[in-house]
Amino acid sequence: MKRALEFLEIPTRSVKPRKQGLTIVRDHNIGWNCAVDMVDAVGPVIDYVKMRHITVCVAPLDENDLTIKKIQLYKDNQMDVFPGGIVFENAFVQRKVEPTFDTLVKMGFTAVECSENIININMEDKINSVKTAKKAGLKVLFEVGEKYPEGPLDVDLCVKECHTLIEAGADLVIVEKSLLETSLGTAGEHADAYRIEELVKRVGLQYLTFEAESKLHQGWLFNTFGPDVNIGPNLHPDEIAKLDATRLTWSREGGYTWLIERAKAAGCLA
Repeated sequence: MKRALEFLEIPTRSVKPRKQGLTIVRDHNIGWNCAVDMVDAVGPVIDYVKMRHITVCVAPLDENDLTIKKIQLYKDNQMDVFPGGIVFENAFVQRKVEPTFDTLVKMGFTAVECSENIININMEDKINSVKTAKKAGLKVLFEVGEKYPEGPLDVDLCVKECHTLIEAGADLVIVEKSLLETSLGTAGEHADAYRIEELVKRVGLQYLTFEAESKLHQGWLFNTFGPDVNIGPNLHPDEIAKLDATRLTWSREGGYTWLIERAKAAGCLA
């Protein structure tokens, strides 16, 4: 459908299904009407939805169950759907990863998050977990980075882990929020900000998604790497419209770069 103001140029980006510039939102156990409203309002810019782990663990295999219905709603609107990483961690502790992944597929999930919030996993088990998920037909988002790091990001170590996970079949590597906080500071002013740039350079922007919840961190990522940065997975649905404007540098956090460039060209920049 054409825009009413189609005669006005606006910044644009890729449409779904897209490989980069992914937006990953979190469903905090919202109700059916809220889920429908989210899809109607910002569905075209959401690529993945993360479902809260507790709702997944208690949901029945019933097409009339709220969680199952929402999974189908999201899939019908070109969104991959996955449970929070605690589902995987609980399965790993109980040595029931394979049946858990198989059941997630039956529930309608298209992806799974693997994390180490509570547990430690050696690299061999990480690789096996990725391969087991892929065998089940699930996309894999694997989180890297400590929740409470004692020092700055070790780029070499992180790059090595990212490459190993990607080679095993992981679709995306989630860069833990704490790595952004220790590297960027409040808004990218920290001397270690170059570590994030080096990580992107050596791994590839398309393989990383940043757990950037701070609007200042989001702005730094977009201004540094452009609109094709993957952001998520813990974004609140109410933040998505503003995030997409920032992604296009069409907000205060994004610096209004697109409009400034055109104002300069028109000779009317304030």
